[in-house]
Amino acid sequence: MIAILSESVLFKNISDKEIADLLETAAYRVAAYQAKDVVALQGAPCNHLMIVLSGLLQGQMVNDAGKLVVIEELQASQLLAPAFLYAPKNNLPVNIIAMETSEILFIHRDDFTHWMQLNKQLLQNFLMLISGRSHFLSDKIMFLSLKNIKNKIADYLLRKLSDTSPDVIHLTETQQEIADSFGVTRPSLARALAEMEQEGIIAIDRKVIKVCNMQLLRQMGQ
Repeated sequence: MIAILSESVLFKNISDKEIADLLETAAYRVAAYQAKDVVALQGAPCNHLMIVLSGLLQGQMVNDAGKLVVIEELQASQLLAPAFLYAPKNNLPVNIIAMETSEILFIHRDDFTHWMQLNKQLLQNFLMLISGRSHFLSDKIMFLSLKNIKNKIADYLLRKLSDTSPDVIHLTETQQEIADSFGVTRPSLARALAEMEQEGIIAIDRKVIKVCNMQLLRQMGQ
């Protein structure tokens, strides 16, 4: 467990011994979940710091139209909803669902407060992490509310490009998973992809997408 925690941004520049010493001062617990288990429901109070030790979890929200929206996916060493731990209204804004067999470390807020009083580096790391979360959430809100489906697709594809693959994207997600992350239906996503292909912006071969007009794709992704 200490090896996993040491990989977290929360414990950056903190030694394994310091992590072990902190754990000895808290009555923490580790809980295991199976795929599709509900870890926490939207609206539940967030009284514990939650760190993913293994597996894959999703923060999910149902929009006004009743459509599932995947806010984010979280893997080992990442924190679940840390921005709400000390909020005046500390209710979780999303449902947290295990997507595969997973383990989560729970540390009560009071114990974590004590940890930050003991370790200045931990306090600085937590503040930096919270600041980063604010940027992530504002970008997510902008992505979900201000862009149409084609804008979202363009933004998604541009993020998937790399130096080693400058114009080809090998999708690792299904269309349903991508649609859920966009907050749209799968048929709507499929139609938008087909239109972009007809417009000569991309070419699709199953789960491989080739960018045919990078200039238009970048304009669409802005």
